Amino acid sequence: MKIFRSTRRRPVITFVVFSLVLALSLLLAACGGGTPTPQVLVVTATFTSAPQVVVVTATFTPAPLNAPSDTPLPPPPTDTVPAPLPTETPLPTATSGGGVAIQPGQGGQPTATLRPTNLPLPTATDTPPPTDTAVPEATATTKPPSAPKASVKSYGVIYSNFDGGSESDEYKYSIWVMRGDGSEATEVFRPAIEPAYSPNGKKVAFYRPFNGIWVYDLNSKAANHVVVSDYAEFASFSPDGKELVFHEWVGNWWSADVNLYVVNADGSNRRQLPQGIRPAWSPKGGLIAFDSCRGTSCGIFVVQPNGQGLRQVTSDGGGKVSWSPDGKKLIYSADAGGNPEIFVVNQDGSGKKQLTKNTGNDTLPVYSPDGLKIYFLSDQNGKAWAIRSMNPDGSDVQTIRKVGVPPRWQFSRLWVGWW
Repeated sequence: MKIFRSTRRRPVITFVVFSLVLALSLLLAACGGGTPTPQVLVVTATFTSAPQVVVVTATFTPAPLNAPSDTPLPPPPTDTVPAPLPTETPLPTATSGGGVAIQPGQGGQPTATLRPTNLPLPTATDTPPPTDTAVPEATATTKPPSAPKASVKSYGVIYSNFDGGSESDEYKYSIWVMRGDGSEATEVFRPAIEPAYSPNGKKVAFYRPFNGIWVYDLNSKAANHVVVSDYAEFASFSPDGKELVFHEWVGNWWSADVNLYVVNADGSNRRQLPQGIRPAWSPKGGLIAFDSCRGTSCGIFVVQPNGQGLRQVTSDGGGKVSWSPDGKKLIYSADAGGNPEIFVVNQDGSGKKQLTKNTGNDTLPVYSPDGLKIYFLSDQNGKAWAIRSMNPDGSDVQTIRKVGVPPRWQFSRLWVGWW
């Protein structure tokens, strides 16, 4: 180290020496204290005349870094991943799941911490992760076979029968039941006519000629007289089985007035609806269809069970109506070419289609409970009365069983449920 002398006064020299010592101390501290000292150190001090300014600079060249002699050199790098540098706190374990956030660690070095999320971190185990509810173990189960398509033999057809002779003899009238293919025909009750199944198939409403409406329990074999009137007939159940709708002639058969009524299934709470004949309650319960005339326009009408919303559906003079199982269509008979034929129409009056075209009488149609078949009464082009079936489009007409029909065949009836 070289120090330049001056002829100035002693205070100046003293200041310069102090400055040099201070610079040297700071330089040594910056070089690491206890580490090896610099190999070359140059300190320069310069001052000027008054005002006195002293500029002190120091420059050093560090010696090459060498590991201490008593410490072995580290091994060469291998394929293994080096251990992470220690930090003030250990890295958290992956227990809360989620992504990774970079945060500053000790000395400003970034460390990896886990940012928690709402989703659990999946682990490789043989069992599913725990949830709020127990997860059943997967077991091999046999897939149940699909339900077989219903055959006509699975239907139960209940119908009117007339033995012949005097139609004023009530014991000439009876109701029978058979399978949909015509087999196992059995008489159910006598005297009776115009039967209708309850929705559950356990009861039958019918008209006892010249006596009124009865309900017969197929299990208990008990009959209950629910509407006492000589001229009340053609009853059918509401979809819940709690009520009946029927028509009643005013004063005499074939009088000018015939009214519709609704009663509870036990005959109580009788309420009058608009005029009409041969009513049928829709499967959905919101409408009752019947045939009637308003002025000179005759056809199918519908009304709500409370008597409101009267609406005409057809104006072709048709009647003897019943509903499709889904409540979207009405099937009925109307004259076509001088003969009663069977038609189907949407309940809003659109989509009318003729299903039969014969030289005789085809009438009183009703759907099977699944809607796959239509059963109806036919004289088979004048040969003999029989119950026949066909597909909903009018194809595949089959004669099921011959039956006896009274002269007033318009008031015969058949109904189809499940056997």
